[in-house]
Amino acid sequence: MWSRFRALAARIGLSAQTMAEIEAKNDASLVEDPLNPLVRYRVRPDPDWTERLGEAWNNSLVNSRRLCAGTIALTNGLLTIADGDLPHDGFTTKVNPGEYEITLIIAHMGDKRTDDYEEHISHAFALLQPKHDVVSISSLMDEHGKELGIAGRFFAFAGSGVLQEVAGGHAGRWTLRVMDLFREQASDEENARSKSIRIENKEGSSAAILFHGGHSRGDYPAYRLADAEDRTVGVMLDFFVDNRPW
Repeated sequence: MWSRFRALAARIGLSAQTMAEIEAKNDASLVEDPLNPLVRYRVRPDPDWTERLGEAWNNSLVNSRRLCAGTIALTNGLLTIADGDLPHDGFTTKVNPGEYEITLIIAHMGDKRTDDYEEHISHAFALLQPKHDVVSISSLMDEHGKELGIAGRFFAFAGSGVLQEVAGGHAGRWTLRVMDLFREQASDEENARSKSIRIENKEGSSAAILFHGGHSRGDYPAYRLADAEDRTVGVMLDFFVDNRPW
C-alpha cells in the first residue's frame, strides 16, 4: 500500500525514478526536495497491515501495551459487533460458544515529555477463554462471502441483542449516556476502563463492552481467528493506527 507515499511524492514533485528507488528499498529514506536542495523529506512505505496483524496478536507491536477490558458470555455462539453510538448498526457473526475476553491494544505516539503524546486503540480482540491456539487470521466474511467491517468512533462487543436491550433504557440519549460513562472513568489513566466501559443488562446476566477505537479513519475491517479445527475462537478489529517509529 503506497497510496500515501505517492500522494506526498506528487505534491513535492519527485521523479518516477526516485519513487521507484524508494519503493524498491522498502524502508525509510531521505529525499531531496526537487525545488530546494536545502530541504529533505523523510519518507517510507505505507504500513504493512498484514504484518501488523501478526504483531498485534503476538503482543510484539512496538509502542503499545495490551489491556483486558472484561469478559462477555456468548453461550449461544453469537457475537455482535456494533457502532456503540448506534446499537442497531452492526452485524452478528457465529463463533464458538463460551466466555470471551475483550482485549485492547493501546498504541501510543509521541512523547509524554512533549505536547505530541497520544494514545489510541489500534486493535481490539474478542478471544475465547481459556485461550486457544490460533492458526489462521483471515477476513471475517458473511454468508455471502462479503468481507465484514464496522464504521464509527465508539464500538461494542456484545451477545446478540444485548446492546440493544441495554440501550433501550436510554432512548433518545444513548450517545450522551455512553459519553458520560467514559468521562466517569477518564481519570484512571492506567486502567483499561479509561479506554472502555462494561455495561450490564438489568438482571446482570449479559453485558456489552464499549470502547473508543481508531484514529482519523471511520471504517474498519474485522478478522476471524481460527484454531487448528477451523473453529472461530476470536474476532479482531483493526483500527489502522500506525504508531511505528521512523
